[in-house]
Amino acid sequence: MRYNPFRDYDKYGCIKLPLMLFLSLGYLIKGYVIWVVSLSYRKDPSVLLNIFYPSRADFYHALIIAIPAVFCVIIFSLRRIGMPTFVAWLWHRIRFLLIGSALVQIGDSVWQGNISLHNIIHFNAYYGVLIDVIFLVGIIVYCMLNQRVIDVSKQYPIALDDDN
Repeated sequence: MRYNPFRDYDKYGCIKLPLMLFLSLGYLIKGYVIWVVSLSYRKDPSVLLNIFYPSRADFYHALIIAIPAVFCVIIFSLRRIGMPTFVAWLWHRIRFLLIGSALVQIGDSVWQGNISLHNIIHFNAYYGVLIDVIFLVGIIVYCMLNQRVIDVSKQYPIALDDDN
């Protein structure tokens, strides 16, 4: 038995979503997370945004490239009983949607010229960009190889009959 029947399953018999999956999703939508946190700062909301995104164009760009991850957040929030069948169809492909979202963000770093083979060989890349790419590659590997994520993506909650 791979999972504990008392701790690892919800009331519908599905494996509970791992915390690392939520953290990965939070990292993919980091622009939106920083935006919401900065809105909660009463004195001057723009201070926190200026720390992470020095120009408004960088902030808007981060929001745009996180749109595929926001789509994944919507799918996460729709994962419940009584939803249309296309939501279950999307849920079974959530791993690939998360991987695609991470690839979009890596591709954006390459397209902007923040990361390139020349920069990596000659140590010219910014450490923040390298750490970002390492985290994104880690998310891709996690979504591809983690058995719990694979098992979770195969299950969709259905109503259990209580008429027995």
